[in-house]
Amino acid sequence: MRNRIFNLTLIVLIFAGSLLAQDKRKVGLIPFTNEKPNAKYDWISYGLDYYLRNKLSVLSGFFVPEKKHFKKILDEVGFGKGPLTERMIYHIGKYAKVEVTVSGSYSVQGNTLILNVLYSNAYNGTPLLTSQIKEPLSNFFSAGNQIVNQLIELAGIPVSAKEKKLLSFTLTNSVPAFESFIRAYMENEKPNPRFEVVTGLFKQAIQRDPEFWEAYYNLGIVYFNTGKLNLALSQFNKVIQALPNFSKPYFGRGLINYKQGHFEDAIRDFQKVVDLNPNDFKAYYYLGQIYRRLKQFKKAQEALNEAKKINPEFAPVFYEIGNIYYDQKKYRKAIEFYRTATELDPKTADYHLRLGDCYYRAQIFYNALNELNKAIELQPDNSIAYFLKGLTIYKQAVIEELIEAFLELLNGNDENAAVNPVRKHGNHKIAMDPIKKKKVYVEMAIAFTEAVRYNPRFKEAIFNLGLTYHEMGKYDLAEKYYLIALKEDPTLVRVYLKLAELYTKTGKKDLALEQYRRVFYLRPSYIVRHPTLGPEFHYMDILTRFKKELEDRLQKNPNDTEANLVLAKVFEAQGNYGKAANLARRVLAYNPDNKEAKKLLETIDK
Repeated sequence: MRNRIFNLTLIVLIFAGSLLAQDKRKVGLIPFTNEKPNAKYDWISYGLDYYLRNKLSVLSGFFVPEKKHFKKILDEVGFGKGPLTERMIYHIGKYAKVEVTVSGSYSVQGNTLILNVLYSNAYNGTPLLTSQIKEPLSNFFSAGNQIVNQLIELAGIPVSAKEKKLLSFTLTNSVPAFESFIRAYMENEKPNPRFEVVTGLFKQAIQRDPEFWEAYYNLGIVYFNTGKLNLALSQFNKVIQALPNFSKPYFGRGLINYKQGHFEDAIRDFQKVVDLNPNDFKAYYYLGQIYRRLKQFKKAQEALNEAKKINPEFAPVFYEIGNIYYDQKKYRKAIEFYRTATELDPKTADYHLRLGDCYYRAQIFYNALNELNKAIELQPDNSIAYFLKGLTIYKQAVIEELIEAFLELLNGNDENAAVNPVRKHGNHKIAMDPIKKKKVYVEMAIAFTEAVRYNPRFKEAIFNLGLTYHEMGKYDLAEKYYLIALKEDPTLVRVYLKLAELYTKTGKKDLALEQYRRVFYLRPSYIVRHPTLGPEFHYMDILTRFKKELEDRLQKNPNDTEANLVLAKVFEAQGNYGKAANLARRVLAYNPDNKEAKKLLETIDK
C-alpha cells in the first residue's frame, strides 16, 4: 500500500511538472455518475459541473473546453453507455485536447453527500489522484471547493490575489435555491424546453434566496433569449445595483446594448466585464465584434486576440478574426482563420460558406466548391451557398474566364456583371468544349434554380439564372428570369442591356430599342459612351434619337423634372458641366428639395 501511494505521488509530480511548462492547464470535466440513481438527487451531477466551471472560469491558469463542444466528444467516445475506462479517458483527452480529466461518482446517504473523485492523466488515461469527499448535503459548495483546491494543488498553478477574491464569491448559501437554479438549467437544455418551467424555477431559486444574484442574472438571460429585452434589462440592472462588482450582469446588459445598436454603451459594459474578470473570453469576443462593425480593426484584433488567448478552441473567435480580414478584402489571410473555425466547429454552415466565399474571391475554385457543398449539406436551404456554387462551377471549369457577374453587381458596378462563356483575352477568344460547356451550364442552372427556390426574391440569383439560360440558347427562359429580376429591381441596367441583346438576337427590334431607352433614362452616361447600335439597326445613333425625345418633352413642359435631370446627366457625361449645372439649378428652382439635382450639382462642383 505504501509503494502504491509513493508511485501515485511520483506520477502526480511528473504530470504537474509537464503542466507547468504550459500556459494553461487544460481540464475536461466529465459528469459525475449517480451510484444510486434517484431522481431526487439527479441535479447533483449537473450542479457540480456548473459549480466547477464557474470557479475555474476565473482562474487564468486553467482552460475548460466549452460544455457543448465537450459533450459532443463525450458522445463520440461512448460516455454513458458503459463504465468510464482508461481507454475512454485517453480518447477524451485526444479529441478534446485536455491534459487532465476530473470524473467520479456520488451518492447521498441520509443527509451526507459522498463524492468519489478521480483525477486522470488524459494523455494515457491513467489515474493521477483519487479522493473521497464526505460532507453534509447542506455543505455542497464546500465539497465543490475541495475539488477546485485539489485541482489547483495537482496542477501547481499560482492564483493571484484578484483571482482569490473572485473564487471567494458565493453564488448562494442555500442548497435548495441552488437545486432550483440547476433544475432550471436542466430544463433549458432539453430538446423542447418549457419557458414557463425555466423561468418558474429561476424565480423559485430567487424566492429561496433573495440574494441569489446569479439566478437574477440567468433569469435575465432567459428573457433576453426570448426577446423580452425590457424584462432582461430590469434583471441585469437590479443585480448591478445590488452587486456592482459582479461581472455577469454587465455582460447581459452589454448584449442588450449590442443588439439594439448602442455600441458605445455595449463597449463600456463589456469592458467592465473584463475589468472585473479578465478571464471572460466572451466579453473580449463581443468587444472584437463591435469594434469590427465600427471598422476599428486594430482594436477588434486586440480584443479577439485576448479572447483567443483565454480560449483557443472557441470557433467564433477565429471566424470573427477572419471577418476582420474579409472586411478589408484580405481574402487569403481570412482563409487561415475561417479554416480554423471550420476545424474547431465543422458543423456550422456559415463557417464553410464564408470560407468558400474567400476561396472563390482568391480564385482557389476547387476548394471553394468543396466548402460550398459542405455548407449546403449542413444547411440545404442556404440560397447564398447555391448562388456562389453556381458562379464557382463555371470558374472552376474555365479558370481563364474571370466572371465578375454579380460580385460586380453587388458592388454597384452592374454594367460589366454578366456570365459570359466566351471572353476576349488580348486578340484571342477562349471557348469551352461544347460538351463540357453544356454540362457546366446545366450544373449552373441547377445551382441558381435552387438559390431562387429558397429565396424567390434573390435578384442576383434570378439574373444569373437568366444569364445562364441566355448562354444555353433557351431564350424564353432567359427572358422570363430577366423580367422577374426587373420586377424585383427596375433599376438594374445590366438586365436591360441583356434583354436588348436577347431581343436583338430573336428579331424583336422594337423591344430591344425600348430596353436601350430605359438604360438611357437610368444611366445616360452608358449611352453617351455607346451612342450607336450595330448592323442589325443599321448603326442607328440612339444618343441623338433619345436626346431629341427629351428636348421635345421639355418643349412641351420646361419643368419636366425627369427630362431635365436626364439631359443634365447627358451633358455631364459629355463634359458640358455648365449646361448640366444650369439644368440641375432649373429643377431646384421649382423643386428645392430634389436630392438628385443636389447630388448632381455637388458632383459637378467637385
